[in-house]
Amino acid sequence: MKKMKNQLFGKSMLFAFAISALFLFQNCSDENPDSNSTESALKDSPVVDKLIEMGFAKERITEYENFYLVEGDLMFSKDIKSYSKSITDRHAHTNNLVSQTNVTSMTVYVAPSIPTGGADDWRAAINNAINDLNTISGSKVNFEISTSPSSDIIIQSDGNQLADNVIASAGFPTNNQPYNQVIINLDFLSNVTVTESSKRYNIVHELGHCIGLRHTNWDIRGETAGTVGANLIPNTPNQDPNSVMNGGTANYEWSGFSTYDLIAIKYLYPEPVILPQITASGPSYLSSGISLFTWTYTGNLANADLDSIIWWYSKVNGAGAPYGIGWGATGYFMAVADTFYSDPGLQTSNFIIYYTIRDTSGNLYRSPDYNIMKKGKFKLEGSL
Repeated sequence: MKKMKNQLFGKSMLFAFAISALFLFQNCSDENPDSNSTESALKDSPVVDKLIEMGFAKERITEYENFYLVEGDLMFSKDIKSYSKSITDRHAHTNNLVSQTNVTSMTVYVAPSIPTGGADDWRAAINNAINDLNTISGSKVNFEISTSPSSDIIIQSDGNQLADNVIASAGFPTNNQPYNQVIINLDFLSNVTVTESSKRYNIVHELGHCIGLRHTNWDIRGETAGTVGANLIPNTPNQDPNSVMNGGTANYEWSGFSTYDLIAIKYLYPEPVILPQITASGPSYLSSGISLFTWTYTGNLANADLDSIIWWYSKVNGAGAPYGIGWGATGYFMAVADTFYSDPGLQTSNFIIYYTIRDTSGNLYRSPDYNIMKKGKFKLEGSL
């Protein structure tokens, strides 16, 4: 992808902040305009009309002596001639991404430096943010809270590293893995109270960076593609003021993903397509004794890598799952009764068998589920 240059603003656009090189570290701050500027009541003008046409809400536009300030940190020229060309920036991603395999299970460890109570406790917001990302329909992105300090991502206090007006920071993927840390400024804006909603917003934002999302407004902020890349994502607009990935939005409250945030994430990490073919045999209802199940791959996936087939066993109404129970185009596993439920209401519990397969390009696919009802508790006895 060629480096994109903003031809809209030229030298007429003003910036009240310095942009650091975006190689492996991305800061997200609450920038303020020049304190010497004089704010005035917003008046109708061709430029205001143009900004509204670009998707910005009128109530988020403030007029200063030499520029318009939009969304709290975006500066626009007051010269309508500057708007003769279209804006080039939009949702973008870095050259390096998390691999399609690793993105399905990224562990997150919240370090002890994040308090477990009080105003600086971000733990509930972290859990909510992870749930927001994990439940995007059509995406395979999955974060898991871990108790291990050797997790893929560590969320911790910045230890007074960040500037006062920077709320949090993260970086971009390397070696097929997510960036390995998110640091939080617990003294943001000299200990201003950060709402739970704003904490949630910022964690979603930083985890977005960890999996390769650039600032949606990267170009008009003066950020360059650099060596990390700023590859435009198809079917996203020139501007998305509602994107959680806009920079300079540290004080924003969480209100969900924008339509184009969802398009961007699903473009980068799509949910595997479910194949229509699966052949499995065995009892459909388990009640006692030994139960033997066999399977055969019957799909017709183009460029299928048959060596990549993995068969999975997953409890539906119980804890712990899924488990890999075998591999290859054919095989079997055996389940043996352990105990039986006396409560008839528990006799509707079940488990499923399914397989995953990759094509030669590395894309992952999943079969439909083979659903098996059971009356009691069963354990896996053997597989091949």
